[in-house]
Amino acid sequence: MTTLIDLVYASPLFFLILFIGLQRFEKRQLINGIVFNFFLFSALMDAALIVIRLNNETLNNIAIAAAIVVVLIVMFFYLFGIVLLLWNAYIVWKKESHTLSNMLTLLIVLAIIGSFFIPIITRLLHIPADVKLFVSTIVSVFLLYIPLFFYLYLTSLIIYQFNRPRYQQDYIIVLGSGLIDGQFVPPLLASRINRAIRFYDKQVKKGRPAPKLVFSGGQGPDEKLPESVAMQRYAIEQGIPIKDTLTEEKSVNTLQNMQFSKDIIMADTTKSNPKIIFATNNYHTFRAGLFAKQARLKADGIGAKTSRYFLPNAIIREFIAILKMKQHQFILVAFASVAFAALTVLLNHM
Repeated sequence: MTTLIDLVYASPLFFLILFIGLQRFEKRQLINGIVFNFFLFSALMDAALIVIRLNNETLNNIAIAAAIVVVLIVMFFYLFGIVLLLWNAYIVWKKESHTLSNMLTLLIVLAIIGSFFIPIITRLLHIPADVKLFVSTIVSVFLLYIPLFFYLYLTSLIIYQFNRPRYQQDYIIVLGSGLIDGQFVPPLLASRINRAIRFYDKQVKKGRPAPKLVFSGGQGPDEKLPESVAMQRYAIEQGIPIKDTLTEEKSVNTLQNMQFSKDIIMADTTKSNPKIIFATNNYHTFRAGLFAKQARLKADGIGAKTSRYFLPNAIIREFIAILKMKQHQFILVAFASVAFAALTVLLNHM
């Protein structure tokens, strides 16, 4: 007869098989990260149970040492997280433009520091106890929801980096970004183009037909030409034949990149189901994949490396954009937190 312990031991295998199935079916979904974490934590639980049941001194020492390392890492980030975020904010401020999107790490640090003064402010303002309980309950819900959602998003993003499309593609969509002086390709955008070119070169070296590079990006109000045209010129300078390039010159965001590039590809090809991938920066691949899915474009992404100092800010910006995409879920959590806070205040009076 199957026991509870047997089910616990079997759960990692179940979640692993489910995760592999989801990955094969569709990589561009947050549920994959959730299932992977169920596999990870159930595997850790199994390992702990095995150590306890074997009661081997060597295994016990290894388990204790591993637990100490994990606790020390968590304590390090808890104690020095603000310092690390401040340092990163300083580096980004020094090396990048002073836009709101490039100041996210600084804003988060200021919000964390400001939260320490909330109890003092509430006492000085003599806020009623019920109001404090109501607000603190809502804040507590979001302090649980936001980090958990961020962790699941980060897991999905990391998993997506292991995407390795085969060298048999028909088209590579290269996603645009802003230009320098309205006409020149900046380093960040160049890294996306170079990533597509490396894939192009490897596919050709394997003796397969060259994919066409579809440069996607319209012309902003402060730009002298469409981003896609500047990108095409850059690629041609790197040795890509013009016949192997296409430009999509109308899009103003990632969703339109996918929608309009799809239209151009289907007008260019004779295949009913061409093989397509897209190239962007590594931090942007997962969200771009969600937009490709939304545009009903069967395409996964390859990512160009991003400067390490810029990654925290970029990942936070992507997470905020993911929250916006999932705004219905966010609103549902907000309503639930308000209802829970009201119930907490009511129970406090009973």
